[in-house]
Amino acid sequence: MFSCRYEDQDGDGIVDYLDLDDDGDGIPDDQEDADGDGVPDHLDDDDDNDGVPDHLDDDDDGDGIPDKEEDKKDSDGDGIPDAHEEL
Repeated sequence: MFSCRYEDQDGDGIVDYLDLDDDGDGIPDDQEDADGDGVPDHLDDDDDNDGVPDHLDDDDDGDGIPDKEEDKKDSDGDGIPDAHEEL
């Protein structure tokens, strides 16, 4: 049996892929700039502003934890890495 569940991150009843502000912070997704560098997130290929494009960066969010380790983290111990967990 196949089931499909669409995420609604802000709980407003609009699935994220249709929601213009999927985190509900009042800033439209196409204007979000989480790192404050003046480049909207959807166009930004250097999330931590270290000069290394994310696709070449071993720690693209600059938190000191290598991306390959973050991808393996399983906070709830259910065998599904957090990076692949449905919220």
